[in-house]
Amino acid sequence: MNGQTKKLMWGLGISDEDANVIQHAAGGRFALSCFPIGVTPTVDQLETDEPCLLWISKQGWDTLKTLPSSDTAHIDVTSRILIMGGDYDLAELESLLECGFTEIIKPPITKERARDVLLSAVETQNLYQDIMHMTREICLEREMLERKNDMLSFIVSFLEKVTQHLDPAEILRAAQTELKTLLPVSAINAICWSPQVSENVHATIYVAGSEKNDVARAWTEMLKTHAQRLLGDGVVSTDMNYMGTVKTEILPSSDTLLAIDLEHGGANFGVVLVQCHEHPQLGKDQIQILRSAISHLTLGLNNAMLYTAAQHNADIDGLTRLYNRRHFDARIVEENTRHRRYGHSLCLMIADIDNFKNINDTYGHLAGDDVLKDLSRILESSLRTSDYIARFGGEEFAVLLPCTSASHATMLAERIRIQIEEHSFVTDKGILNVTASIGVACIDHTHEESPVEIIRRADAALYQAKDSGKNQMSILYPDKSLLVAGGYAT
Repeated sequence: MNGQTKKLMWGLGISDEDANVIQHAAGGRFALSCFPIGVTPTVDQLETDEPCLLWISKQGWDTLKTLPSSDTAHIDVTSRILIMGGDYDLAELESLLECGFTEIIKPPITKERARDVLLSAVETQNLYQDIMHMTREICLEREMLERKNDMLSFIVSFLEKVTQHLDPAEILRAAQTELKTLLPVSAINAICWSPQVSENVHATIYVAGSEKNDVARAWTEMLKTHAQRLLGDGVVSTDMNYMGTVKTEILPSSDTLLAIDLEHGGANFGVVLVQCHEHPQLGKDQIQILRSAISHLTLGLNNAMLYTAAQHNADIDGLTRLYNRRHFDARIVEENTRHRRYGHSLCLMIADIDNFKNINDTYGHLAGDDVLKDLSRILESSLRTSDYIARFGGEEFAVLLPCTSASHATMLAERIRIQIEEHSFVTDKGILNVTASIGVACIDHTHEESPVEIIRRADAALYQAKDSGKNQMSILYPDKSLLVAGGYAT
């Protein structure tokens, strides 16, 4: 109490005789400071003195009642004893009791009566202080409970959102939305790859924007730099996924960028970059929540990438690493529907290695495998990124050429045929010379035609090239007219 060892009491309008009795009864533990009638202690005096008890005469109280409540409200917080002098009736007494006095006593005040009142008042105040202390503790515990409840609600919601999808892009979209309640998030970008692969990695880059532009390229370069930090030169190829999670383009800013390395079971499988529009100010609880959120995000993305890898492996030919027949059958249906809807041309090319059985019988199946892998690389290097390649059968390869006319398809097929003919195929049995026959067909916009019919025409053109001497290109037009061109019989 401001360095005082004694507790302080106030007297308002009390007589000197009453003040002496009260002070004598209080002993050395209390001090009494008196104010004459008409003088009201101020708020500053209350905060300085911190009186534990207020002795007030009836005349002093009557004077206080004439003042505005704003001038006397601060006195109501202190325990008050009313010294009731003069005549009064029962109604007046009841009215005074409702004014919040701890006790009302009649003069003359005796030492014993003053001591009893003082001890009772102090006990009441101590009880009040205990109750206030308990109330503050309850409020603090309630606040902590509400904060923990908010933390739990966030984590439960975040966990639900990032684990209900097996598409990494959907998980990142959900994470961006949820993290905005914790951080000033502007955009989330990421690069991910299969957790089971650490060399010759094929990664997918997830950009918050909706199109390829300078901003997307800036994020792409930054993500590749982070991937290189984790893998060295392990990333050999990337796919792009434009998520469209931002309305305005946001460039990377290192000052407000949070980089999260994705690691599970001791293996890195990507990096998430959280861009904020201001520097985040995180308390201890928020840091704890963020760590939990990152853990859940990592788990969700890990499961999604494993699922994506499993899907990819189910669609990929193990030898050539091209798409397999299962994937091709689904893709040609999609492409046929899309190209017919917009009236675009679509061509199918089927290439078959000539005399492949003789290669296997003469040089062994390992040499045959080398030829298949080498030919798949020729196709990949000769085609556009928009073209689609699949291993159609044992030694057959199918190529879908979107938005490609019949004339351009035949020119491309002939060029590939020549490349195969002139290529030296390196095998475990030495250099081999190989040729291929190619059949081409294009969709017919004059009438409805199923993908099976397109495949059937391309296959018929291929067999016509075979029957005409092999090492040739043939196209079968929708009107059943046939063009065969190419090299010589092998």
